[in-house]
Amino acid sequence: AVVSTQSTGDATEKLFKKLGFDVEPQENLTRTQLDDVLSMIVNDFPALDEYNCFVAVFLSHGENEVLNCVDGKDKKIDDIIDLFKGDSCKALRGIPKWFIIQACRGKSFNTEVLIDHDAKGDDNDIEQQSSKPISIPACADFYISYATAPGYYSFRNTKDGSWFIQCLLEVIQQYARYEDINTMMTRVNRKVALGFHHNFAGEYVKQMPYHVNMLTGSLQLHTKTRL
Repeated sequence: AVVSTQSTGDATEKLFKKLGFDVEPQENLTRTQLDDVLSMIVNDFPALDEYNCFVAVFLSHGENEVLNCVDGKDKKIDDIIDLFKGDSCKALRGIPKWFIIQACRGKSFNTEVLIDHDAKGDDNDIEQQSSKPISIPACADFYISYATAPGYYSFRNTKDGSWFIQCLLEVIQQYARYEDINTMMTRVNRKVALGFHHNFAGEYVKQMPYHVNMLTGSLQLHTKTRL
């Protein structure tokens, strides 16, 4: 599903169609219309349990963990995600659910700082296997990509669209054949963090995407052809 109120919505729709997704674009929704669309997806979307991945993209204005609808009413992001948890949406239990949210999350600016070296972390993979039946938490198998960290502005170019969505589409187009989304989103983080700045009152401010990974396995957007 692609829910769009910005110019980068068309590019997002085209890319996910190329990736083999069934896309249901929605634009300029009121709070009631958004509630109706979400209810339709969760309760009435045909053969939802036959899909192997679900992606929802929200391109909107927002603040303090809410999305702004066109009628001036807000929708809490947590309330949207709760609808798709395993105890609410049985059809998507165990299926990866990726929420991409392009919206401000506050009024603070992420100021520029200087570094003189790259910080490197460990890459450890711990895996447990069992032949017994397993249970998973209701909130499992979510991956949530926010354009910016909590409390901060998200920036948008009036011609090219948001910094975050620009970078996300570029990275997916280039790396979807080879990398999982966690690796790709790290690339998006770096492109946004290093590639953009905004001059606000004589001070350079930046933006840092923010991801929440609750997947229980690797998620790759497999495509056989070059995007």
